[in-house]
Amino acid sequence: MPRFRIAPALLLIAAIVVAACSAGTVNEPASSAPPVGPSASPSAAILTPPPSATPLPPTHAPTEPPAATPRPTAAGFTHAEQDLLDGVQRGTVNCQPAGRDSELPKNAVAGIECDSTDPAVARVGFYVFANDEDMLATYLARMQAEGVEVESGSCNEGESEHAYIPDEGFATDRAGCFLNADGFANYRYTLSGNHVYVGLLGKSNNLEALESFAWKGNQDMPGMPTLWFGGID
Repeated sequence: MPRFRIAPALLLIAAIVVAACSAGTVNEPASSAPPVGPSASPSAAILTPPPSATPLPPTHAPTEPPAATPRPTAAGFTHAEQDLLDGVQRGTVNCQPAGRDSELPKNAVAGIECDSTDPAVARVGFYVFANDEDMLATYLARMQAEGVEVESGSCNEGESEHAYIPDEGFATDRAGCFLNADGFANYRYTLSGNHVYVGLLGKSNNLEALESFAWKGNQDMPGMPTLWFGGID
């Protein structure tokens, strides 16, 4: 069988065509230059203010603390009378400043007197003193004037007096009860520390009813009367 032979001239032409094709497909290297023009980020100008921009002042500049607002007082009340009024806890209405000077208990600095909402109680008075010594002296003077013996018992035993919070010495937290010259029950007690002396006038001769009203709601032992709590400035 005859064999076909490729002429040398044809081989040369083929080599030239392949070389030409290879030269037209060379890959150019990727450019490392950043994009310019419209493709730049629109936020760049916002993040970097121009050098001539004036800094804005802080939104929370330090300020001076506000001046304290004076505590309001009820019409016609002094500061001390308002302290007493603020400490009243229950069972009273129509509180007014007590008669000043001559009508206050001896050595009292201020006082208020109130009507009561309890059916057994006519009036309640709250009086403040400069110190516990003056408070206790006034209380004991009233007990002596009414003929009530100190440390004689509680009101369910009749006219009597006792320390409701015991102390190693002579206790300053005390309570006593008696019938006044008109036969109406009275109950008196002291609150040491605040120098407050409280007096209750009843509508009858029922001493126990006044004591029960003064101690209503107390759950502590030895406990204390619950009509007044507070702090005297």
